[in-house]
Amino acid sequence: MFQKDIIAWQLDQFNLGASTADNDPLLETAKIETQEFYDLYWHDRIDIVRGIKGSGKTALYRLLFFLRDHMVNKKAIYCVFGIEAQGDPIFRQFQAEFDKYGEIEFENFWGIYLIALVYKLIFTTQSFRNHLNDKDINEIDNTLVRMGIKISKDDFILKDVTCSIFDYFKKCKIQLGLETKVHPGTSQIIAFKPTLELDPANIGEITKKPIYLADFKNTIVFILEKYNLKIWIMLDRLDEVFLHRSTTEYNGLRGLLKAAYNFSNPYLRVKIFLREDIIDYLASKGFTALTHVIDRCSNPMSWSKDDILYLIVKRISANPHLKDYYKFDEEKIDYDKNYREAVFYMFFPPTIGKKPTLDWLYANCADGNNIVTPRDIIDFFKFAKAEQFKKFKLNPQDQQVLITEDIFEIALDKLSEHKKTTYLFAEFNHLKSHILQFDGGRTEYKIESLHKLLGDDWQKIVEEFRAVGLLKYIPKSATYRIPVIWRKGLNMKRARTSKPISKT
Repeated sequence: MFQKDIIAWQLDQFNLGASTADNDPLLETAKIETQEFYDLYWHDRIDIVRGIKGSGKTALYRLLFFLRDHMVNKKAIYCVFGIEAQGDPIFRQFQAEFDKYGEIEFENFWGIYLIALVYKLIFTTQSFRNHLNDKDINEIDNTLVRMGIKISKDDFILKDVTCSIFDYFKKCKIQLGLETKVHPGTSQIIAFKPTLELDPANIGEITKKPIYLADFKNTIVFILEKYNLKIWIMLDRLDEVFLHRSTTEYNGLRGLLKAAYNFSNPYLRVKIFLREDIIDYLASKGFTALTHVIDRCSNPMSWSKDDILYLIVKRISANPHLKDYYKFDEEKIDYDKNYREAVFYMFFPPTIGKKPTLDWLYANCADGNNIVTPRDIIDFFKFAKAEQFKKFKLNPQDQQVLITEDIFEIALDKLSEHKKTTYLFAEFNHLKSHILQFDGGRTEYKIESLHKLLGDDWQKIVEEFRAVGLLKYIPKSATYRIPVIWRKGLNMKRARTSKPISKT
């Protein structure tokens, strides 16, 4: 029983963190080491981490960022973090120029980018430089000269959260910003901008064939192997660099995967965090040697019901006030599932309707691929907390649980509307007009209905819907069903239809 004189305080303390990893205050204190973390951090088994938006890719990226010093001290691995770690990528400023590039040009763009990242790490990380002698430095410089590339070591400018990218197809002298450091005493990321020059004689070749990365790669790998060091290049937010499902994204990311594959070595890894549907999209028109390119690719990041339970309880217990008030046993939270369930049901009702609450939560937050993401769960309880607080303030009284059954239903509706806007429409805007065909309609459709509703391209559209989790195929009835998570957002009614929905 929750007494009314402490409910407001309990609700105020109840916090599962932020749904976006960049702003999540609990990412370190309530971290969960997933299989992908073990495969990446402990065993170096994977180079491509894939999962849908909100599944934890950026959280894993940031966790490795926090561990970067430990990786140097314990594993002799130096990490350089490319793209942007926060905010909208500065790459968007160059969209007009990128739109002109073909796949080979992008492969060369990323090749130069990877070289610059490694070069920047070498010449701005003193602990790394301490391993090298003058001969090593000269060899690196001479290799770049042979490739027609010159990077100045004297023109590093410190700027606050900034990153500029180079357009080396038009200019011989360009600027490149590389994020690798955190401002002392804060989590604010800062950046260096080195000057980079290309030999004009090479400019005409970059649209015709990939640049030869092996010279630089072999030079660096020889040095790394000699001193038993490793470098990992970490690239996240690639799904935000280009317009989704555009020719530019198609060419840009195919070029990246090829450049990363050609650049990688056991001593020099490129670690890419990529949205799950992108690989299928990049392979849709054929992809030579794709099997080799994605050989070190993770399975799609997924969270079981037990994983979600662990996430919720771990984050509840991360609050020092709640931890002190309830005397949570941290060891049991980490290793005892029964204890985690007991903590969960201290705060939430035993059932929603006739279904156990945890089962109800997992089933109703799952998309068409049966995926439940940490982002959705954190957003769900953010809505639940807000609604419960409003209800309590209107009528303060004792409660059996902190979040009551009726609030769970309201929070699910809020999550559905939120996810429609921030995921379906924001991430897959090219599908928006097709998605709106279902607005106000039914939840289950036969093939004939989908054909009439979506037109002659219905099969292609349905496959995209299935890929993003909007539709789920039900073999028993040979129908396609829209999962509960989308229904409120699309104003749906329960029932099946064999006719298209008329739009007026």
